[in-house]
Amino acid sequence: MNPRDEIVIALAGQPNCGKSTLFNAVAGFKVNTGNFAGTTVSFTETKVFFEGRTIRLIDLPGTYSISSHDIAEKVARDYLLSGNADVIINVVDTSLLSRSLEFTIQILEMNIPMVIGLNMYDEAIRKGIEIDLAGLKTLTGTEAYPIIAVEGSGVHELFEAALRIAESEFKPVKPVYDRDVEECIADITKRYPPALRSGLDLDERFLIIRLLEMDEDFEKTVGKLDNDFLKYVLKKRQELAEIHNWPESGVFSSHRHAFVIDLFEQIARVSRRDGMDLRERIDHFIINPAGGFTAIIGLLLFMFYTSFKLGDIISGLIEAPLDALGQSVRGMAGGLASIMMSGLYDGMVAGAGIVLPYLIPLLILMAILEDSGLLPRIAFMVDGLLHRFGLHGKSAVPIILGYGCNVPAIMAARGLEYERDRIITMLIIPFIACSARTVIILALAGKYLGGVYTTLIYIGNIMVALAVSFGLSRLHVDMAPGIIMDVPPLRRPYLHLVANKVWWRLREFLFFAWPVIVVSSVALSIISYIGVDRIIDTFLSPVTSTILNLPEQTGITLFLGIFRKELTLLMLNQSLGTTNIASILSNVQIFVLVVFTVLYIPCVATISTLWKEGGWKIALYSIILNTSVAIIVAGSIAQIAKLF
Repeated sequence: MNPRDEIVIALAGQPNCGKSTLFNAVAGFKVNTGNFAGTTVSFTETKVFFEGRTIRLIDLPGTYSISSHDIAEKVARDYLLSGNADVIINVVDTSLLSRSLEFTIQILEMNIPMVIGLNMYDEAIRKGIEIDLAGLKTLTGTEAYPIIAVEGSGVHELFEAALRIAESEFKPVKPVYDRDVEECIADITKRYPPALRSGLDLDERFLIIRLLEMDEDFEKTVGKLDNDFLKYVLKKRQELAEIHNWPESGVFSSHRHAFVIDLFEQIARVSRRDGMDLRERIDHFIINPAGGFTAIIGLLLFMFYTSFKLGDIISGLIEAPLDALGQSVRGMAGGLASIMMSGLYDGMVAGAGIVLPYLIPLLILMAILEDSGLLPRIAFMVDGLLHRFGLHGKSAVPIILGYGCNVPAIMAARGLEYERDRIITMLIIPFIACSARTVIILALAGKYLGGVYTTLIYIGNIMVALAVSFGLSRLHVDMAPGIIMDVPPLRRPYLHLVANKVWWRLREFLFFAWPVIVVSSVALSIISYIGVDRIIDTFLSPVTSTILNLPEQTGITLFLGIFRKELTLLMLNQSLGTTNIASILSNVQIFVLVVFTVLYIPCVATISTLWKEGGWKIALYSIILNTSVAIIVAGSIAQIAKLF
């Protein structure tokens, strides 16, 4: 294949600038997006066809600087340095252009062909910001195109320019700093050793700037190839700091910042507005401590209450036709074939009649919460509270994502800078009631016990998670610093993005979880028919019967719940032989069963993600921790209830 038959385009930019939204606008919804930093934690690629050409499109994690500080930033930096991209589309948040240009200038210094996508141009206009596109090209040598990725506006022109630039000579206008800095760079360039020219395929000026910026990774690389040259650069860096009377760590970054501010003032004109609009007034209310906590509590209560009510309505509408179909199936002649048909029916109907009615409303509300920009605000509001329990405020984002699914929540913990915070957060997330466990809470506690007990379960779930976090933090008493993170503006969720996100998450249930449920239901029917379920029930009876005070036949349902949490609920009807759980279990037993199910071993998908992100020891520790806490908490409730 001619190498130009396929063009590699990488999307790079700061966190929450809209790279993934642009990626989805071109390639279809393939990556999760959200109005908060750190949505993308590893790069995603796909092939798209554009104007008869094949484009391999790469969505890189957001990074503020070429100097990597966490796993996601290192992924982006390493890919940019690899030289695999033919052209970079530098996606910037135009409404925060002065800040966004910091990373743009660093890419210019790398001498990689680039075009700028001025995303969220509508937000910039709303803020009264006007951009001189011709002036930006003159001062940087880079073309810039206004886009609104969420609407697809300007995307075609941007990719046309990217293809053209990938096949032409790129001549950026390198930033020129003050005389002392340029003289320092010139002196170092004269001493640039041949060993680096042959050993590193990097722009010389770019490498020198990285060394002057105290980039530890580059210092290690250069030190291995020519340690004397590194010592010379460090000496020049110290001299530069003494000339300016600044710390070495801030000399070059301060010069670049001054350059960016000057660039912004030359290409942008800002019109001041009087007063605050409605969105800003809402934001002002939320960031106020009293208003913020009121909004957080109200939103969470609204989310779960609405999910329960809508789920109840949907479930009620389809209950009658499903029951009629069930009577026909169960009226078939006996034998193994009939048992298997009954199991097939139970699995199909349970997914449609129990899981989907509660899952869909919850996913819709979670998507709206993510896209609105409320998640990072919640993180800021609860930072002080979480610190008291040994967690960092940034942990709030993956923890809240855990209410949708624990798997992406654990992956989002990569955004935490400190290993201690990352590990504690990963171990706490499996305690969070994901959408599968929420379905169990709503379908059992909500249906049979009422709203008060359902609320108690959610509050208790949070209290248990915080208590476990406090205990884990005592094993490593170093406290993490206060929260520093990007807070994006509040934005209205777009219906098509919410719908795509819901479908993206729902199809995992439809094409993976539901077939597992159906197969498990048939398998349970077979093993019940041959009596294997009684062996499993007997083996687990010390926990189910003795500690939890539950019927012995619930053991098989808890065992299957390890594979998919929904199976605990769906198989419960089958193992107890009735859909009216209250006719077999008392209110206390239902309460104990729900509490244990919410807390015990996370599902197989969560365990595998923990293994991937933290290693097998973290995965094993999570299994032991969750199971132990579940037995202690649910067992204590069961034993105390026996006294009354």
